[in-house]
Amino acid sequence: MVITRETSAPGTALLLAAAPAGKGRLVDAASVLPSLAAVPAEVLTGAGSTAAPAAATVVELADPLDPQTVLTRIRAAAAAPGPLFLYLAGQLHLDRKQRRLHFALARSTPTTLRYTALPWHWLAAELGPRPPGSTTLVVDLVADGDAWRQLEEGGAGLGSSVLLYGRAVPATGRRNLAQPAYLRAMAEIWRSGARPPLAELHEAALARAERVGGELLFPPQPSSATSATAELPYCVNV
Repeated sequence: MVITRETSAPGTALLLAAAPAGKGRLVDAASVLPSLAAVPAEVLTGAGSTAAPAAATVVELADPLDPQTVLTRIRAAAAAPGPLFLYLAGQLHLDRKQRRLHFALARSTPTTLRYTALPWHWLAAELGPRPPGSTTLVVDLVADGDAWRQLEEGGAGLGSSVLLYGRAVPATGRRNLAQPAYLRAMAEIWRSGARPPLAELHEAALARAERVGGELLFPPQPSSATSATAELPYCVNV
């Protein structure tokens, strides 16, 4: 689905929510899309507070099947002028051969990740060349054991020009699916009419969402030694 509306500055938002069908599903990722899609396009693209009219585009991908199709959408969004906001809900895994991070899609299985999931380095390759500060990635992710260890070691680098907000939680192995509570809380805050800066919105969404033990936060919560720079967006370095 593509929605184009008049707004105050050019921008593109890509809403991508996906998880494998069947037993491999760890999170009910697509359940957050109706909430995000109900947010005005100009808010999703970070242009709600400016005055000059321009077109805001929102592209929604719910449980896509083919990584090449997803790559085409990401590539088109990355090539568009103006700010780019990507909202990702889903799960991360490592492929068994190359041990690289992959964002699982609807047909992904542990043995077919290299062919049925979106390689994380594809995302980095498309977003990295964009001008610094023009790209924001907002994530609500669940990671299996191997992927979680790589995340803890800083293995999710997307380049210094990409601003990263959100959270990742470890897979619990429980029968109940995880929920994208962080992104849902963010959408609820926006739909209430509030328009805080993204760093403040991030903190408010974390406060509303059910917290998970051991979760990784982007940006990390500052210690007292770093509180002076707490409001600065966090850039993930390769």
